[in-house]
Amino acid sequence: MLKSVRSKSRSKREETITAYLFLLPVILLWLIWFLIPTIQSFVISFYQYSFVQVSQNHFVGFQNFIRALTEVDFYQALKHTLIIAFVAVPIQSVIALLLAMALNLNIKFKGGFRTIFYTPYVVSSIAVTTVFMYFFVMGTPITKFFSLFGIDNTTWYADFNLALPFIVMIYVWQQIGFYIVVFLAGLQTIPAELNESAKVDGADSFRRFFYITLPMLKPVVFLNLTFGMIQALQVFDQVAAVAQNQPLGSPAGATSTLVSYFYVQSFKNWDMGYGSAVAILLFIVIFIITMVQKKLLDDSGEE
Repeated sequence: MLKSVRSKSRSKREETITAYLFLLPVILLWLIWFLIPTIQSFVISFYQYSFVQVSQNHFVGFQNFIRALTEVDFYQALKHTLIIAFVAVPIQSVIALLLAMALNLNIKFKGGFRTIFYTPYVVSSIAVTTVFMYFFVMGTPITKFFSLFGIDNTTWYADFNLALPFIVMIYVWQQIGFYIVVFLAGLQTIPAELNESAKVDGADSFRRFFYITLPMLKPVVFLNLTFGMIQALQVFDQVAAVAQNQPLGSPAGATSTLVSYFYVQSFKNWDMGYGSAVAILLFIVIFIITMVQKKLLDDSGEE
């Protein structure tokens, strides 16, 4: 009896050790690529810090944060970042949900459509943006078509008023595929009996969507909105591609975001302390928006 207990205890201990060994590479990568850089960035944000002029590095307290909160360029980048997030995320979420519901039906070539929709998400953002730039040059059929609706027939990414909408359009187009897959996974967990029972009771498609589908998808909606907002607040690749050989945020700062602003300050101006302060402020913005989203969804669930 005692030998059996010892054997089980040893076996359980071996399983625990094996589990930790499997987790160890992930934990190490998380420490190296996330936790340590985050702590280092937080510390550096309180310093006048540069890799170029190391001898001049010194503690400045909250001066970097005060500078950011009084800089016009910072608020311009913040405004553009919030516009991208609060425009792109609702649009991509609604379109992704509608397409996921369509793909959840018994239609032909369903697997092919899933692949088509998901492919843009795994393609390089730089490559996608570059292709879009060829289509939105002045005089192309697409720009001529949009001119029928009062939009100038011009090169979108070089126009001060159209450059940011151009970024949003590319971002939404590329991201939709991922959220379709997530919504589709959520839709497939909803028991078919619920919809069938509601249908028998006379509920139309509209009522079934709002009283069955949407409430059952609440965790998935929260996941998509949260992840989507975090991703959108960190847009950079599209901005870098549009800038080409011009300064990041071109034309004339119309596409600057907090990430591009951080990049310029840290790796162009070599002001790592100020750049780190901008990164910390971006983290705070993401955290606040995520908490507000969670609160709103929790309140809607209680109602």
